[in-house]
Amino acid sequence: MPFNIHQSLFDKDGLPREKAVEQYKEELAKLFFESPEGQALLDEGIEPGWSDMIVDFGMNYFSVTPANMTPDNLQEILFGLFPRKVSAEADEAPGVIREMQYFWKFMEREFHLKNAAACLKILDDNAVNTLKKQMSNPANFGIAKSFVMMGAEQGFDMGTEEGIQSWMETYNAGITAGTQPRIPLPGEHRRSTGSIRDKIKIVSPNRNKMAKASRRKNRKKK
Repeated sequence: MPFNIHQSLFDKDGLPREKAVEQYKEELAKLFFESPEGQALLDEGIEPGWSDMIVDFGMNYFSVTPANMTPDNLQEILFGLFPRKVSAEADEAPGVIREMQYFWKFMEREFHLKNAAACLKILDDNAVNTLKKQMSNPANFGIAKSFVMMGAEQGFDMGTEEGIQSWMETYNAGITAGTQPRIPLPGEHRRSTGSIRDKIKIVSPNRNKMAKASRRKNRKKK
């Protein structure tokens, strides 16, 4: 059965229906990966993966799919949520924007989405510099991303559970001893309660790498 880009994925309260959402994201990612646009992206040395995050953020923060995502939604995801939530270096920005360009071209060609052209306008020549600037500014980081980036800067492997645990123990010991600066927060009035581990629910480069590895494996089977 053909993929329905317009299918309903949310309950009456606007919350994603988990099983339907996961199937939707998996099928859409596969279609994009196998599309001419996805293959062109591969030819440029970029494997699809960031578009999965765009779709995920759209569903979880705005209750929208690509079919009804507005340019304002896309702008907030790219320049607001990405810098705050995605623990990746700023030099990833060109690859993110390039994939977004191919993704929305795919949306326009394959599904004739009326919002695709408007979303592509967000991805103009200034988008890379804007995203790079936002992703390199620690003031934009949420507490979880700040924790991950600080650990990575100190040499811990924040793509593994062991690395996170080791950095957390080191961080807590440093705080107790008074030798470790605390994690900087976007605003002191927004200081939150609870453990740091409870808040490490962000998209990290490791997730993107796992998606890419899975697709490379599937590609070899063809």
